Amino acid sequence: MQPIRRLMHNLVNLASADHYLFAPEDLRALVPDISNDAFKTLLSREVQAGYLARVCRGLYLYVQVMPHSGLLLFHAAARLRADSFNYLSLETVLSDAGVISQGEWINAKRTL
Repeated sequence: MQPIRRLMHNLVNLASADHYLFAPEDLRALVPDISNDAFKTLLSREVQAGYLARVCRGLYLYVQVMPHSGLLLFHAAARLRADSFNYLSLETVLSDAGVISQGEWINAKRTL
């Protein structure tokens, strides 16, 4: 089986609504028999095809099972900093609940 098909087949089996973010090392383990350059090309092609989305350096999103809960940013931060303590600020929680707005305030000044 071709590496691109093997990668996609394994992603379909592994990914779920709770596990949709992958580091390159995670994906590399699915196709260990190809060179590093071929692997980088494979990732690039998967991103161009729309199967994977690069969230940031070192983190890819499998688009087919991306949850619509709006927690992608929080999950990405937790995944990138898994060895550190992560928290949600009070302002973030209140803003998500719609109690306050974290939007920027724009002061319009009238000129004569």
